[in-house]
Amino acid sequence: MNLSEEYKLQKTERLALLKQRAQAVLSQACQKSGEALGSAQTIEMHTIKLLEDLRIYQVELELQNEELRAAQLDAEMARKRYQYLFSQMPIAAMVVDGQGVLDDANELAEGLLGPSKHFVNADTRLWARLGGKDRARVYAALRDVAPGETKVLTQVLVKGSTTPEPVFDAHLIGLSIDYKLDRRVLMLWVDRTAELARQQDQQFYSLLLDSSDSFIYAADKHGKMLMANQAFLNFLGRSREEVQGQLRQTFLPMRDAILHQETDQKVLNIQNTITLEEQVHLAAPHGRVDFLTRKFPLHDLNGKVYGVGGISTDITTLKNQQRQMLLSEAVFLNSAEAIIITDAQTHILRVNPAFTRLSGFSEQAVLGQKTKILKSGRQDAAFYIGMWKTLSTTGTWSGELNNRRADGNYYTLWSTINAVRDVDGTVLNFIAVQSDITQLHNSQQALTYQAFYDTLTGLPNRALFNDRMAQLMAASHRHRKTFALMFVDMDRFKEVNDTLGHQVGDQLLREISRRLQEGLRTEDTVARIGGDEFVVLLPDTDGRGAQAVAANLLERLREPVQLAQDLSYRPMASVGLAQYPADGDTPDLLLRSADLAMYDAKTDGRNRFAVYTTEMRRVNDKTFVIQTELAQAIEQQQLRLFFQPKCRLSDGVLMGAEALVRWQHPSKGLVLPGEFISVAEKIGLLVALDRWVMQEALRQLGEWMAAGWWQVGWRLSVNQNVVDLQHPNMLENLQNLLNQHQVSACALELEITEDAFLHHAPEQLDRLIQLQSLGISVAIDDFGTGYSSLAYLRKLPVSVIKIDQSFVSGMLTNETDAVLVHTIVDMTHNLGHTLVAEGIEDESQRQHLACLGVELGQGFLFDRALSAEIFAARWLASPAQS
Repeated sequence: MNLSEEYKLQKTERLALLKQRAQAVLSQACQKSGEALGSAQTIEMHTIKLLEDLRIYQVELELQNEELRAAQLDAEMARKRYQYLFSQMPIAAMVVDGQGVLDDANELAEGLLGPSKHFVNADTRLWARLGGKDRARVYAALRDVAPGETKVLTQVLVKGSTTPEPVFDAHLIGLSIDYKLDRRVLMLWVDRTAELARQQDQQFYSLLLDSSDSFIYAADKHGKMLMANQAFLNFLGRSREEVQGQLRQTFLPMRDAILHQETDQKVLNIQNTITLEEQVHLAAPHGRVDFLTRKFPLHDLNGKVYGVGGISTDITTLKNQQRQMLLSEAVFLNSAEAIIITDAQTHILRVNPAFTRLSGFSEQAVLGQKTKILKSGRQDAAFYIGMWKTLSTTGTWSGELNNRRADGNYYTLWSTINAVRDVDGTVLNFIAVQSDITQLHNSQQALTYQAFYDTLTGLPNRALFNDRMAQLMAASHRHRKTFALMFVDMDRFKEVNDTLGHQVGDQLLREISRRLQEGLRTEDTVARIGGDEFVVLLPDTDGRGAQAVAANLLERLREPVQLAQDLSYRPMASVGLAQYPADGDTPDLLLRSADLAMYDAKTDGRNRFAVYTTEMRRVNDKTFVIQTELAQAIEQQQLRLFFQPKCRLSDGVLMGAEALVRWQHPSKGLVLPGEFISVAEKIGLLVALDRWVMQEALRQLGEWMAAGWWQVGWRLSVNQNVVDLQHPNMLENLQNLLNQHQVSACALELEITEDAFLHHAPEQLDRLIQLQSLGISVAIDDFGTGYSSLAYLRKLPVSVIKIDQSFVSGMLTNETDAVLVHTIVDMTHNLGHTLVAEGIEDESQRQHLACLGVELGQGFLFDRALSAEIFAARWLASPAQS
């Protein structure tokens, strides 16, 4: 129903009301006239009034007819205006009922829906143009939209003949023309096809811009950013909102922002494209970043310039590479090392000035030539085959090369060659960096000689000997052969050095080396591994052959040699023999076996050779264990002091004691000094051991003296190492110990072995005199075993002579021993010394010695060595000894 028809309906209803009103008046008038029939006047008056009302109603009715005609004209005009506007709307519009049936449609809507003649049922025109999903959306909206309400359905796809099919936003407006009529909906179809296409294009170009690694941006004339792609935003570390619409100085350093704005103004002034390099200075760790920038003016549709666009590419890496290339070129030209660049076939492409200085060849002389022109011929083909094999396998080679200069002289260089390959691994170039090491090479050869040869004798040293022995051992093992090793040590060589000087000693060593070499085969090896120690390797030699060689060498060595001042000297040596593999299957073990045999030869009297036996190792191992454990024994207080009484031979009365050290081993029990004293002397522990004995002896003696158990005139004997006499603080330390323990010097006696005096020094004699002046007695121990002489015995400041037990034990059965004992007694008494006999085991020995006039004695006849507690209980606390 249109608007004019609605207006006509309203007018008709008004006229019907007026007629009803007029009929009511007439009916009322007739009623009133009937009631007033009795009165004519009344009837007349009512008639007049009724006629007046009818005229009024007639006039009103005419007026209303005029209004109705005017309203009909207005309605018609409104209908025409509505129809015109509806048909001329720039968008498709249609009026549908709640089921989507079309009431009205403008021209654009008709074009959208298509001619109605193509549809059998006009009710399906709208639904035929919609897909299933969009039908449901539109149907639900038609059902739910209320009068006066508006709903919008976006991106509704309308089927048609065009490609692509158009997309619309459907605006649904609920209409309310009359409450009696069915609900109607005005549908306005806004075509979004072009807009969506533009959006897609914009998204596409935005994606392209944001996918670029280059910075793409645009700014207006004042430097305010109009656009920036994602790469630029990522570089700045800012969001799009923080950049777009902002001036450069808000996100760039002020100096950079000003410089970039100046280049923008240049583009605006010339209105043309420019290309330049720009920098952005960021905080660490980025620093300065270099860009290659292309800037261009931006024009609007009218051709007016409104801003500047830019595309910047980060060339920092390229600039760094350029700087590196310049640096590399500078290094190439100024390097002190020669550099050669060749192609894959070793044709020389470039050389630096250092190459010319090193080789003497100019660049023009070698360009295009192969590197083989530099060869000296001193390295064989196998060397170069190995070099190129390494190059082809690893791509690099380093080593020494012997080349020839342009003047023909040879030189040695250290060369490092690297292959340059492309991405496929194909060799493009070779680069060689070379340093002149001629002087270093010569020095290394000299150092190598020094490292493997003895500078004094020219013989192989320990390092080269060990290498040769390892090779010989491997070859002998492989071929199941045997060989011999000799360890040669000169006898009393130290005496030569000390007496004649080291220069004469060196002369002797050179002569010994010459004699050893002359007495050996060509395949044998003699080496000097120490001061006066030599070793000899005898390949493919058995034990008998080795002994023959050793005997021959000893004979050669014994021949006189003229030393300084026309002195004729007969060198002697001790030789140890060991056999591979019986005496050792490793170089170290075999050498130790030979060393043990040599030590055994020295122990046996020197100037001989000894063959290694397993017993030697057993003894040596035992000695090693003792020396290892002895150091711990001193630290852990495992040593004990025992006391053996010294008695007057005439009546057996106690006159003192000898302090003797024992070792209380944790597992072996009590160990006698014969098993560890010599080891202590060998490893340098004897001084510490003597110091402990002296400290403990004086401490114990002090306790006995304080208790009144030690009588005046008794002496406690303590063994003393002659080396201690050379210590400058010996007297001071001894006096301090005597004072500390409150022991009288007259109660102490120092026993020094006879052989220690054979090489006495003047300071030792002075020290003995000082000891005597303090009241300390000095005794010579083991007298008769050290080849004593009256000449030196007369000079020694000693008080007591102790006869060695070896003479005492044999004097009653051996005439020689008896004569010696009698001689010692007479000589000692003649010198005014006291005698003490050691090792008295039976009464007959005591009586005989007493008859000879020996004053004191000690031995098992009186008592064995006792612990301090037992000695005190048995000898000191007994009333018989008081």
